[in-house]
Amino acid sequence: KLNLKWAFGFAFATQAYAQPAVIGGRIFVGSAGPRVYSLDARSGCTYWASETDGPVRTAISVGANGNGWSAYFGDQHGNVYAVDADTGKRLWKVRVDEHPSAQITGAPTLVGDRLYVTVSSLEEVAGADAKDECCKFRGSVSALDAATGKVIWKSYTIAEEPKPVRKNSQGVQLWGPSGAGIWSSPAVDLKNR
Repeated sequence: KLNLKWAFGFAFATQAYAQPAVIGGRIFVGSAGPRVYSLDARSGCTYWASETDGPVRTAISVGANGNGWSAYFGDQHGNVYAVDADTGKRLWKVRVDEHPSAQITGAPTLVGDRLYVTVSSLEEVAGADAKDECCKFRGSVSALDAATGKVIWKSYTIAEEPKPVRKNSQGVQLWGPSGAGIWSSPAVDLKNR
């Protein structure tokens, strides 16, 4: 016996595939717009909309900072953001992977003053083109300072850096090892660190 209370239309987006996060009577959700929204959970009215450099498909992680609350998320261009959860004002933006196909699909995990971010890619799509010099992307997990966005450490799923392995039938250089993107949010075992 559920009844519709309200609906929200995503401006400038042909699709919205980010999972909403609900905290403090607000809904935080990203879109392909590319924008992230803070909505009133009871009415659907918009508190703010914050523009991003790329579509956002991660859930939004919200946590306390020294002066209030921050919302953390990633986009499909490998950028991680922190915005003021109350106003939507950008606090910082950091690109955690320079590969042109890098993207962030898993919600960042906030633990204390650290933000853990995983990186995946769509290199396999570009690699389907025989003229593409594939494949150099390696999945990774990065730990960022939640206050500044500074990368504290980065660990790759494949330790070895890609190197030339052979040329394809078009004479294009191919690279390896590569791959092993991480598409989901990291879990943190606090007891065992």
